[in-house]
Amino acid sequence: MSPIIKGFTEDLIINFSKFNGLSVISQYSTLGISDISDTESISKLGADYLITGSFRPLEKGYRIGVQLIRNKDNRVVFAGNHDEALETVLNAQDTITQQMVNVLQQQIEHDLLSYSYKKESVELAAYENWLLGIKELKKGTVESDLVARQYFEAALKIDPLFARAYTGISLSYFNEWSCQLWDRWEVSQKGAHDYALKAIELDESDYISLAVLGRTFLYLGDYDKSEHLLRKSLRMNPNDADNLILISNCFVWLGYLQEAEELYIKARNLNPLHPEAYLPIGMLIYFEKGDFKKAIELGEKVANISIWTDFTAFLAAAYYHLSQFDQMNAYWKKYLELYKKNINEGKEGTNKEAVDWQKVVNPYKVESNLEPFWEFMYGDAPKKTAPSTVPRTGDVTKGNFIPNGDLWELSYLNLSAAIKDCKGLHDIAKLLEQPETQFHCTELMGVVLETGGTSMIDDQALKEYKEKIHSLKAAISDAEEMGLYQKADEFKEEYEALVEHLSQVTGLSNKIRKTGSSIEKARAAVTWRIRNAIKKIEKVHPQLAKHLTNSIKTGTYCSYEPETPHEWTV
Repeated sequence: MSPIIKGFTEDLIINFSKFNGLSVISQYSTLGISDISDTESISKLGADYLITGSFRPLEKGYRIGVQLIRNKDNRVVFAGNHDEALETVLNAQDTITQQMVNVLQQQIEHDLLSYSYKKESVELAAYENWLLGIKELKKGTVESDLVARQYFEAALKIDPLFARAYTGISLSYFNEWSCQLWDRWEVSQKGAHDYALKAIELDESDYISLAVLGRTFLYLGDYDKSEHLLRKSLRMNPNDADNLILISNCFVWLGYLQEAEELYIKARNLNPLHPEAYLPIGMLIYFEKGDFKKAIELGEKVANISIWTDFTAFLAAAYYHLSQFDQMNAYWKKYLELYKKNINEGKEGTNKEAVDWQKVVNPYKVESNLEPFWEFMYGDAPKKTAPSTVPRTGDVTKGNFIPNGDLWELSYLNLSAAIKDCKGLHDIAKLLEQPETQFHCTELMGVVLETGGTSMIDDQALKEYKEKIHSLKAAISDAEEMGLYQKADEFKEEYEALVEHLSQVTGLSNKIRKTGSSIEKARAAVTWRIRNAIKKIEKVHPQLAKHLTNSIKTGTYCSYEPETPHEWTV
């Protein structure tokens, strides 16, 4: 064995041994095995898997061939080649290590699942129930979500402190919330978020739970908390391919397209056995980057086009940007069929209704390449109401939010509507009257604080924290643009510390609240009635509901913080 190959093998073994849960046999025990056909020597090792490879000289370096073999049946689970120049051979070690670890994780879980399905559910261990539940979730149907929830609940009966089981329940509600049971929006939203919080209460270091909670905050419109949790998850495990895909998807909504693409590519490299499962995320990334041909190329490879209700709407929009209207209409027709089935209770929907739903359901923080397509589709939609008398002037958007007896008159973006009175509308009106102002939940609720209750941060301090966070984000961006990466890292540390503290003060994981206190009751009640009011608004004015969802922050302190100036007649 040449010194290069021997050193390469030793370094791979060291890299593998760094991963918790992997027991790696020493090179001294495998030196005598020169051929994988030596089954007798291999069986003495007692290993479940064998990694073997080859070095072949090329004109300007080596081709490194790697195979992962399952010993019980000599099946080749994965095989790959890496062409490297002599000076970059050592750089290939990290890539091979990470790729193999991810393949092993996928394969070991597959083997465990195959074994588990042969046993009675009552005999399964907590982790096996978790795997079975995740397997069901990936089917993407309402029925499979319910089956998955049963597995996660079974895991909790075995181990009530198994944080990841709560994460699984959160994911099952999230599927309902984002893609399936639109009529159960409020129940599913609350389930997705509350169970993710419960998982973090039990285990703050579970990177999967952190990512799932980050995604629920994203869909709630709390972008700062979402980004903080997603990046924390990424730091804790940057090499779990499935988690990288989840975070990549969220980064698209947050507007970090370059990072989203890098995570997507890394995930595909780390998980070469199942890259097709990641194609919809790739489609979304390249669509928003403006590479519509690449988006279509990936999207056309997806076998299950109902994987998202509006997946075909994205493909229709990509064809719109390329002026290929026949293909656009074909995919839009498929979207309308899914919209009718999953969202509109079996009733035919207009183009406008289908566009409005897509606007509400996707949690964009920034502008999207969907917007020109939406405007085009509006041209084909029937006008349901007369234009509003409230115009858009300059950069300031105007609107009405006016009580009139038992009804409220609402107007926004050339659309007027009326809605029946409820308590949440009064809360929203008070927030609209004073943008950027922090209202304590008890002020909106009209209750008196308990003596000796939980000490809360005051509104001035909270405002100062948020201003500091925004300035740090700008400083990080400036430092990175100028190549001052060490300075950027310092700003990031300060930013993350502030967001962490603010998350705790405003209720992340409910750690500092006293259950049963008047503050907690007021916080829960105000949050519920504002969100309930927005849900009612969504039925008559989806655009206004989308704006309010993105601009109103609820919790111990509530505020209306639009990204662009708005003037309201209240």
